[in-house]
Amino acid sequence: MQLTADHARFPSARRLKRRRLIDPLFDRHHPEGSTVASGSVRILYRFVDRDLVGGSFQIGVAVGRSRGNAPRRNRIKRVCRDVIRHDQERLERIAQAHGKALTAMVLFQGRDQDDQTIRRDCTAALAKLEDRALR
Repeated sequence: MQLTADHARFPSARRLKRRRLIDPLFDRHHPEGSTVASGSVRILYRFVDRDLVGGSFQIGVAVGRSRGNAPRRNRIKRVCRDVIRHDQERLERIAQAHGKALTAMVLFQGRDQDDQTIRRDCTAALAKLEDRALR
């Protein structure tokens, strides 16, 4: 599948922003929530009705304050969002396989690392998410 102009961007409709969708991801007692991790990246995810999301998936990125100053945290988020932007087709496949919308939060938990390591870990975590979700 060739990338179109829509696939080359990461529109705001695909960004996870609503608290009522974010809070259940962090609730350990919520039965629908799951997690995958690879290196310094952990992805919390769950499947919800498409009516709540308005599309096939929404995904957010979070970096804790202990990971560095604001420019460093922003750089980490930018790199993670770029990986997500390039792997949107993978996220679409995951959502279509379940027939529901995917909501996910990417958490960076590592120490100060270079961009290539962050990209590698984020890509590997998305691959693990696909593998686990398509079983």
